[in-house]
Amino acid sequence: MSMVQQAIEVSAPVHTVYEQLAAFENYPRFMTGVRQVTSIGADQTHWIMDVDGKRREFDAQIIERSPDERVSWSTMEGPLLAETITLRPMGETKTQIVAQLEADIAFLMPSDRHGQESLNRRLKADLTTFKGLVESGVLGGRPIPHGGVSTKPLGLLPGADTPSPAAVAARIRNRNTPAPSPGAGWDTGVAGTARMGGRTAGADMWGNGMINEEERG
Repeated sequence: MSMVQQAIEVSAPVHTVYEQLAAFENYPRFMTGVRQVTSIGADQTHWIMDVDGKRREFDAQIIERSPDERVSWSTMEGPLLAETITLRPMGETKTQIVAQLEADIAFLMPSDRHGQESLNRRLKADLTTFKGLVESGVLGGRPIPHGGVSTKPLGLLPGADTPSPAAVAARIRNRNTPAPSPGAGWDTGVAGTARMGGRTAGADMWGNGMINEEERG
């Protein structure tokens, strides 16, 4: 398990930055390997990723969406992938983003031998891509679906330090992780087979409007 942290300054107001990070449908546009993120409930999302050329699917819990302050999420079962993004206004037109990403390297980058170093570069590249999209105006103007999503951290004490992705992931898993459905689990390596949450295999979705790595620029 590895955790990395990166910070970057974006030339945009904090509210603009928050809106784009809180809309998880935007993540395929800047997060490496992510092909599609869809809402499956008020505080849950379903992710499709490309991991070393293989399709992986999982459900994630939105742990916190505190307006103009923080966004946090974590996988609900299986290998850990969790992120906490904290926003700090730097005047009226600039925002500092501090992102902590924790991942099971064996899952996320199974063929990479440089683990933490590669994860650190990956997070930096993702933030740089996000910065470019926001500052160029490519991202912006999409309303955020609130629909009952929790906007306060789960179980945090007033004045407490920002929790690590691992801490929030452990908290949410211990609190309300659902029992696995029969046959549920992570993909075994064959595209379109077993996956998390008991979802049945369906038609391949790669061509349905999802952005390939090459198209990110």
